[in-house]
Amino acid sequence: MSWTRRAAGLAVAVATVALAGPAFASTPAPTVTSRVTSRATPAAVSCPGVTPTPLHVLDFTGDGHFHYAVFRPSNGTWYISGLDAIQFGINGDIPVASAYAGQPHAVPAVFRPSNGTWYIRGVGAIQFGQAGDVPMPGDYTGQGQVQLAVFRPSNGTWYIRGVGAIQFGQCGDLPVAFTLANTSRQVPAVFRPSNGTWYIREVGAIQFGQAGDIPLPSRFLPRGEQLAVYRPSTGTWFVRGVEKFAWGQPGDVPLVGNFGQGHSIAIFRPTTGLWSIWDGRGDYGGGEFYGVSGDIPV
Repeated sequence: MSWTRRAAGLAVAVATVALAGPAFASTPAPTVTSRVTSRATPAAVSCPGVTPTPLHVLDFTGDGHFHYAVFRPSNGTWYISGLDAIQFGINGDIPVASAYAGQPHAVPAVFRPSNGTWYIRGVGAIQFGQAGDVPMPGDYTGQGQVQLAVFRPSNGTWYIRGVGAIQFGQCGDLPVAFTLANTSRQVPAVFRPSNGTWYIREVGAIQFGQAGDIPLPSRFLPRGEQLAVYRPSTGTWFVRGVEKFAWGQPGDVPLVGNFGQGHSIAIFRPTTGLWSIWDGRGDYGGGEFYGVSGDIPV
């Protein structure tokens, strides 16, 4: 997911700091203490809100292939390639499509910050969360089921439905659901822009990135999930243990997923609706214009 900070009711773009090349290291800096707590009352602190944009493309039909898809906040409509338009949501909703309730494919879903309610097509409405929470659905039990979850920036706590509350992170962190090696189970993780460090529950702390980067771990190699960041200021991707390469430009939305033929990286250009897929060689690997300005890729 990528993020927009919100302060005093206005959306403010996350500040980007351009440095002369990456400064990556793997030296642990264990400054986050993980603990499980049953208290759900947020701490009385002032913390900028974080609004996520989905960055992992999805399969909406169960055929094993990704689909060009966007959510249009202006009319609450989902446009998915190969399917009819689906009106599901209203302006202000956050799209959170996933394969809920054991479904074999992703379905349209939204989280409504105004009332802390999830609306899942084919499932119903579930109140879980509150205004200011960041929706983070994922498989946190490793049983192949997607759980509803939110990260609360005000107290650095993850609330996972059916699991409990886990304090992991702090104000200013960007939440990431990280998939553990050799398993499908995801664990709470955060990327801390102030020091470019990832804190991953059950793993530790890894310095990789810098302020302004967008964290988006994914399975870029068969051996498991790798840490990766996209640097909007330069349109550059940095994948830990793999390489760095330029694919995108300022304003593009980075995307990861199974784009076919081993391709796992793409960008969505909101100004034109262009989806551009990285082919692994630096050449244009495919793309399509699907969407208009203001759409959110899903």
